[in-house]
Amino acid sequence: MNKDRTAKFLAYDGKVSIICSKTTDLIEYIRNLHDLTPTTSAALGRFATISGMMGHTDIKSEEDSLTIQLNGKGEAGSLVSIVQKENNQVFIKAYIDNPSVELPLKSNGKIDVGGAVGTAGYLNIIKENSITETGYNGLVPLVSGEIAEDFAGYFAQSKQTPTVLALGVLVNSSGIKSAGGYMINLMPDATENEIEKIEKAIEKAPSISEMLDKENSLEEIAQIVTGDENVKKIEDNLIIGYRCDCSKEKFEKGLISLGKEEIENMIKEDGMAETKCHFCNTTYLFTKEDLEKLIN
Repeated sequence: MNKDRTAKFLAYDGKVSIICSKTTDLIEYIRNLHDLTPTTSAALGRFATISGMMGHTDIKSEEDSLTIQLNGKGEAGSLVSIVQKENNQVFIKAYIDNPSVELPLKSNGKIDVGGAVGTAGYLNIIKENSITETGYNGLVPLVSGEIAEDFAGYFAQSKQTPTVLALGVLVNSSGIKSAGGYMINLMPDATENEIEKIEKAIEKAPSISEMLDKENSLEEIAQIVTGDENVKKIEDNLIIGYRCDCSKEKFEKGLISLGKEEIENMIKEDGMAETKCHFCNTTYLFTKEDLEKLIN
């Protein structure tokens, strides 16, 4: 049974908004799907968690979608997710170029996500909807490669809104022990008093993965990280699920786009073609007869 949950809250009489997510089951599914190491589990787990959270904060209609690309030029390569919304449920699909990367722990005992992801690249967020056919591109340089700081940098530049973002994945020998995140946004009427209280609360708070591992509820986490015991829940049981919508027909279109000459070369050299979906690892086989039909 899926025990993941996402909820939205307001603190300090509506001056502060918070979204909290528990994504343990989702990240365990992704770990198994892509055969991730502890290092890449932490990297892709953080990335998938914030992708899903953004589905609930940035996607306004079922016609909208997000394509998120993060490439820090490190050993792990690119991280990519596509986010869609249906019946108020968010569905993501995600992959990492090199799922087998594994690095030693840092001196503080933490997983070296930044070392695997790198810092020499960019975060690119493409928003598409029924109005903007080409989509909105938000391209920013990476801050640390640790994922949360990089997305916080994007929010600061794109939304001009002070944002606190925490993401965490706790990995043990049997898989994902806990995973999730929270995001705090200050409304324009937030005062220095509220900001100071939040800063002190975050300084004292355990990591998000520790709080989830201790089975703190999302309400308790919202209270802990804001310092407001009277947070108000405004939306609950928001879903973040994994779904890949690939098909042989979609890959056919991709092969056709290569052109007649390229398909003829495939027939001459291999007598067939094999394609694989990055997001769900499904393999599609195109026989010689299939390829000849595509040429026609």
